[in-house]
Amino acid sequence: MGRKNVLAYRRRDAPMIISDEHRFAFVHIPKCAGTSVRKALRPIDETIGRFDCIAEHPQMGMVNFGHLTLVDLAAYFPDQYAKVKAYRSVAIVRDPVDRFFSALFQRLREFKGYSQSEITPQVIDAEAATLTRYLQSATGRLDLEYVHFNRQSDYVFNNNMRIVERVFALDRLGDAATYIEGVTGVRLAADVPENRTVALRAGALMPVVRALRAPYRTLVPPSLRHRFHAGMTRIGLYGSVEKQRLLKPDSDLERFLKMHYQRDFELYAAARQG
Repeated sequence: MGRKNVLAYRRRDAPMIISDEHRFAFVHIPKCAGTSVRKALRPIDETIGRFDCIAEHPQMGMVNFGHLTLVDLAAYFPDQYAKVKAYRSVAIVRDPVDRFFSALFQRLREFKGYSQSEITPQVIDAEAATLTRYLQSATGRLDLEYVHFNRQSDYVFNNNMRIVERVFALDRLGDAATYIEGVTGVRLAADVPENRTVALRAGALMPVVRALRAPYRTLVPPSLRHRFHAGMTRIGLYGSVEKQRLLKPDSDLERFLKMHYQRDFELYAAARQG
């Protein structure tokens, strides 16, 4: 993504929600159902879009303001950080394996130009190896295009201090909806989150889909492509990718994920226990 395009990019929904009226804060962890929750909470947000863009920061450089970890929030936005500490705060966490592959798919689509039908097992393995090398060598803040691979615990803890009060597991979204409604009066739909990674269920059709991809993109406008894809999902031709099956047991990737995201696994397990 070029510098000019990055500066012009605006997210549609504020990734961090802070309500002074309700003394409430929702901290959006990337790839953890934030889109659905943000849309519902947007009317009570009082950050006025401050955390609503990718842009240049004087000290941090080019960053996604919607995905700042608590370390950066404390260092560069102390007023908002103090509110997250003082208010009733909520975050949603996800199984680290599911989240890793969801972020991997998004990276392939957004930064490398793949369509979902082009993402083969070989492409997944190669990208996973690239990500493993980067994350093993990275120190400090991750580069802009890798922010979806931040540890989930970095949005809940700051220097081993628990900051976010309530943490809910994604597969217990109904519990989060009940709590948030009790605090804010805003009702969330406790159903399937938006922005799911879906793929063609009829694998035998994949060669046909790949062959027709170029003329399909050329002749069919994006709005119609979106409606067509939504219709195919509704009737069952497309379904959610079963990401757990992508991780080979006893593989180098499995060992890396367990080590690198150890605290995330612990956080998710605790959230599932309620």
